[in-house]
Amino acid sequence: MARTLRRKLARHAAERLLKGDVTVIDELAALIVHERREREVDLLVQDIEVELAERGMIVATVESATPLDEATKDAVKRLLSSNSGMESLTSVEGRSAAQAPEVDTSGRSVNVLLRESIDQALIGGFKLRTPTATLDATVLKKLNDLRAKKI
Repeated sequence: MARTLRRKLARHAAERLLKGDVTVIDELAALIVHERREREVDLLVQDIEVELAERGMIVATVESATPLDEATKDAVKRLLSSNSGMESLTSVEGRSAAQAPEVDTSGRSVNVLLRESIDQALIGGFKLRTPTATLDATVLKKLNDLRAKKI
């Protein structure tokens, strides 16, 4: 039996998830176990998130030292769903303009699914991760940057 390509699986899963068919998760899990591809799970999840982003559903993770209030969550969602917001996010992190944008420029609305993670080691600020970009605005990163510069 031939192995199914990971990106092809991701494309198929994204299409079915956008149609509301969540049974694809169980089917993927069974396939992964059957083909003994457990080591590829994280990569498959990333590929599915990229496919979803290309179709207008951005899955983002926000890490912070304390829980975010609703107003902050809404501001992050607005940032991710706006074209200029994603351009500024990628430019802050020094991403090249050649990377695929996460915002649908055809005029379709972009949905944002926000996962929240609490990590007290970050001290303050937040880290925002999307399938193709990361914005690290944490106090921990700023302290590490200062240490690296020896200021």
